Amino acid sequence: MTETDDDLISAAFARRWWFALMANAVGLIEDAAVLAGHGSPGRAQSLVVLAMEELAKARWLYTAASAQWTSPLGLYGLPPREAGPVIVPEGLRSTRRPHLEKLRVAEQFASGLGGFWDPERRPEYYFPADLETFDTAARQRNTDKQAGLYVDRAGDVLATPLAIPPGPVADMIEQAAQTIEMQLIEDHTRQQDAPEGAPVDSFQDLHWVILPYAHPEMHADFVDRLSAADRESGQRPTRSDDS
Repeated sequence: MTETDDDLISAAFARRWWFALMANAVGLIEDAAVLAGHGSPGRAQSLVVLAMEELAKARWLYTAASAQWTSPLGLYGLPPREAGPVIVPEGLRSTRRPHLEKLRVAEQFASGLGGFWDPERRPEYYFPADLETFDTAARQRNTDKQAGLYVDRAGDVLATPLAIPPGPVADMIEQAAQTIEMQLIEDHTRQQDAPEGAPVDSFQDLHWVILPYAHPEMHADFVDRLSAADRESGQRPTRSDDS
């Protein structure tokens, strides 16, 4: 199959596109956490699934563009090379993007979470389970998304978003946040060996935003220890504070 001009974009545009997708995924997790904390776990659940769909689109784009983003960095002794055009991934070429396909990609990437963090489980990261497993998970996630928005009837039983319990949704938010974080770390790691002066553009600001949701207990402990350190420092108030 030959590519048309519409199928090619610049590496710079692909980078902006990838960042927009990642920023939106992070923002959806932030919004989901707000809803979950204000008595609306059903709506939060739907936003988490939407965040994973955006992550899947970002994964498609990252796979297609990362080599071109890396070429100007001059890594591993190779001379820097101008980035070439990027072929738009098939799943991003039209407005019709099947939800199950996106969710399958997201679930496959999320399945490597344990192997990403734990060296003893590293094979899980490089050798994910069979595709049928992710098809099943994708169908469940799509059901979760709809369940968080709509009232449905099965016989004399009604399913309503208002009946979704908060506990499982909190776990979904944490897992989705860690999966998004995994993509941000992968992108940062790709650039970390670049020589001084290379055009590195790591988006660590998004990493800081997602951290409280990806590791809530660790983040809360960090904030507590930071506050305790400030109190123990016994800093005197400044002149403006005294006035």
